[in-house]
Amino acid sequence: MITLEQLNALAPGEFAAALDGVFEHSPWVAQRTAAARPFTSRLQLLDSMRAAVRAATPVEQLALIRAHPQLGVRARAASPLTTASAGEQRRAGLASCTAAQATRLEQLNARYLERFGFPFILAVRGHDPHSIIAHFEHRLESELEAERATALNQIGAIAAYRLADMIATPPGPEIMAMLERLAAADTGSLMAGMVREWMQAAALEVWPAPAVNAPAGQLPAGYLVGRAAGESGAKTLLTGVYRDPQLNALRYQGRAGFIVAIEVAQRLRHQGARPPFNLAILAVPDDVRPIDAGSVLAGDAPHTWVEFDGAAAHALDAPGVDIVGALRMAQLEPAAVTLVRQGVAIGAHQPLNAFNLDLAGQAAGALEQSLRRVQAAA
Repeated sequence: MITLEQLNALAPGEFAAALDGVFEHSPWVAQRTAAARPFTSRLQLLDSMRAAVRAATPVEQLALIRAHPQLGVRARAASPLTTASAGEQRRAGLASCTAAQATRLEQLNARYLERFGFPFILAVRGHDPHSIIAHFEHRLESELEAERATALNQIGAIAAYRLADMIATPPGPEIMAMLERLAAADTGSLMAGMVREWMQAAALEVWPAPAVNAPAGQLPAGYLVGRAAGESGAKTLLTGVYRDPQLNALRYQGRAGFIVAIEVAQRLRHQGARPPFNLAILAVPDDVRPIDAGSVLAGDAPHTWVEFDGAAAHALDAPGVDIVGALRMAQLEPAAVTLVRQGVAIGAHQPLNAFNLDLAGQAAGALEQSLRRVQAAA
């Protein structure tokens, strides 16, 4: 693990060496990124490295794609498997798939390589052999140029996960960088893709779920639920939502709420901390309400968690139905989600533009401290 501050201070050659392996067998990506320092966040570094790939020549891009290994147990690319690739494939179950799955992967690898002239690239975090095979089969129907673009996008996702594994940064800049990127995104699918990537970079399992009670005339927003497993049979601490004390109902915190929770999950992972409870984060990536930071920044009892009967949400209102439905889609029964952060009174919200770097860091620190207090009391 290296800090972003340390990375910024390295000589150009040392900087490139420290990032060796982020882009498979392609040190030129880090070398061309060194001049853009200093970076204020890991996401800014990732953006710069991805920009270097986009600016590369088609020949360089193709060489980068071909530097990746084939996915599977027996079939391998000509380039040796890096430590990062070996670990990613192992965690996706490719080192222990069935004989039938291994045979199918070998067949698909051969067909794909023959059709496109480069190996199939997929960021396998969050996948298993079954879903990898399904993606393989679907993408075999793509056109060459579209598939080259997809391969480069997947390489960018792989880089995001590798950087998240190796670089530690203060929470404030990362939270603000995520909020800024969501604000600049112009489609719901782009927003959802970014949030899913950030959740998976924090080693969260991710489930999608539709919201069924959208206001009239509006498309239903989609939820993402990220989960980090605690001890077997543990209760679940639910973040990204709060309990409205006036209605005794669940309410969505907005972007600031789930982004702070994702960053705290990342920090706990870097610290090697595994609390004795499950952690769940609920997000609505394309929610664009202008007042969505209040329940993160305000409140008389920032460390209070309360028991919440999930069934009560069905009896109260549509927002509660959507939230509980999303939790069910993520295999979280309402009865298991018993600890929900205490909310703030209606009218206490602050606009998102009041959420600055210092407040972002304070919010992350308060949530992390709150989680540790619950852990100590468990």
